[in-house]
Amino acid sequence: MARVAVVTDSTCDLPTELVESVGLRVVPLSVTFGDETLIAGVQLSPAAFYARLAASETLPTTSQPAPAWLEEAYADCADDGYTHVVSLHCSAALSGTVALARDRARQAEVDVEVVDTRLVGGALGAAALAAHRVAEAGGSPAEVIAAADRVRAEAASLIVVDTLDHLRRGGRLTGAQAAIGSALKVKPILHLTADGRVEVRERTRTWARALERVGVLAAEAANGRRVDVIVAHAVAPLRAEQLWAVVERHVELGRRLETLIGPVVGSHVGPGAVGLVVVPTG
Repeated sequence: MARVAVVTDSTCDLPTELVESVGLRVVPLSVTFGDETLIAGVQLSPAAFYARLAASETLPTTSQPAPAWLEEAYADCADDGYTHVVSLHCSAALSGTVALARDRARQAEVDVEVVDTRLVGGALGAAALAAHRVAEAGGSPAEVIAAADRVRAEAASLIVVDTLDHLRRGGRLTGAQAAIGSALKVKPILHLTADGRVEVRERTRTWARALERVGVLAAEAANGRRVDVIVAHAVAPLRAEQLWAVVERHVELGRRLETLIGPVVGSHVGPGAVGLVVVPTG
């Protein structure tokens, strides 16, 4: 009988206590300030990252996991008696993590299926949790992957940012999109496209209007169904609270989770951002 483990990466932005409590394996990416590289979630907590970001004159850069982290994760799964690993990672359009994982998977002592989820942030976290629940219930590798694929197909992932500069300078957004947002002084609502890229979905004039539109878009994604919801924020608890209030008016809530946007995603969206993931459960 197959025993399936789920591995993901730290761009999932799930709280450490949740990851540890459910036994999910998370491989960390890194953040570099100047000539110093720190491992996200290991050497650099979200709180420490945002404090350092505020004091830094230059924006940090991010990099994929060290190969040894993936090797160790797969080896640990084999040692723990798992016969298969489903390795779910952030969009290949945004990171080289998928390619690296596929390379390490070929050398693993356990069967590893690497999946480009075409997701990042809370959406990747939702996919990893859904897949992990199926794996824990005894699901096959195909069933575990199908759980993640359903999140990708049906979830809505939205984030409002203070500025597009971080995304533009990090190469995750076209210069034209960023320039338009900056020129108009708007609060952009970003979303993940079907191919795993970040694009501006709408432009709003105020934070209040932006959060209200996110609630409306969440309702459209829910289409009358109950939804699991993740709210993630970059040290913006008041905005997160406001977003919860909006969402509660627009959708029927199932599971609820609030989390901080971690150092890797935070490097690209900047402080003050607040995001929402809704996953229909009906």
